[in-house]
Amino acid sequence: MQPLFENVFMLEGEVGGRPLQLMYLRGDHASLLLDTGCAGDPEKFIAAQIREAGGDPASLTWIVNTHCDLDHVGGNHAMKQIAPRAILACGDADRALCSDPDVLFRLRYDAYRADHGIFYNADQAAWTRQQSGTRQPVDLTFIGGEHITLSDDWEVEIVALPGHAKGHIGIFDPKNNALYGGDSIQGSVYLGLDGTPRLCPTYLHVDDYLNTIRFVEHLSISTFVGCHWSVKRGDEIRDFCAESRAFIQRADQLILDLVKTPHTLREICLTLAPALGDWEHVPALDLELVYALSGHVDRLVERGKIVSRRNAEGKLEYALP
Repeated sequence: MQPLFENVFMLEGEVGGRPLQLMYLRGDHASLLLDTGCAGDPEKFIAAQIREAGGDPASLTWIVNTHCDLDHVGGNHAMKQIAPRAILACGDADRALCSDPDVLFRLRYDAYRADHGIFYNADQAAWTRQQSGTRQPVDLTFIGGEHITLSDDWEVEIVALPGHAKGHIGIFDPKNNALYGGDSIQGSVYLGLDGTPRLCPTYLHVDDYLNTIRFVEHLSISTFVGCHWSVKRGDEIRDFCAESRAFIQRADQLILDLVKTPHTLREICLTLAPALGDWEHVPALDLELVYALSGHVDRLVERGKIVSRRNAEGKLEYALP
């Protein structure tokens, strides 16, 4: 547990060898937990670190999911058992995926099977389902612009930060000049706890993601806290935004160069992985690029810069017009 400001704490866990940082805000009138980690994390570290921060996990007022990924919503059911009176909330567009792990798996983690032949093997799928937790309906949704009063002199705002997910939200804390942004901006790599590259960016909706980068760049903040990256302060925020945008621009150009001859999305991911990052290049990990690069090819098709068609195996492939 790491105190960031008065009554603002970063709870520290781990997922897949990477840091998992969840925010806990303790006000005089209300308290708020931002994200619930994987299925076992409420018991593993969240409740204990809330107590370490001087709070009572059973008395939480708000549990807010930034977005619909297993390491952000998997602990929803367990946290509601610990804090049954807490209001569970998320971005409106993510409601179904945050509420039901079966929907989450089908629409997010298994979305590329039919068109692209990209999917998790049995062991990976079993782990994903296990860590996604038990079904827990969301109580309330946000679209951005809502305010939560934590103390007489402390009000935070829900802000829309789409791109990694349609319903991605964050919390703007004007009292502390900070944004608690989840996975809204991802730079060019996820680093492990040991400082080595562990995962590629996993945004989905490129134009939304670019708009979120611009929003953060122009927001008057001095601190940006993401869930898997070091805390950014001052000019580091600008640099992180620039790094995120540069990855997008490089991915676009590499795809356009590659599809001068037809390529499937699987081929695009495996071919471009070494040029896009320094994470360990093994096929299973390189295929995590499917999230970001599917967003790129969809956007390039929509703009008429490339075309898609079915190959002999019935999978989509991409080429110049």
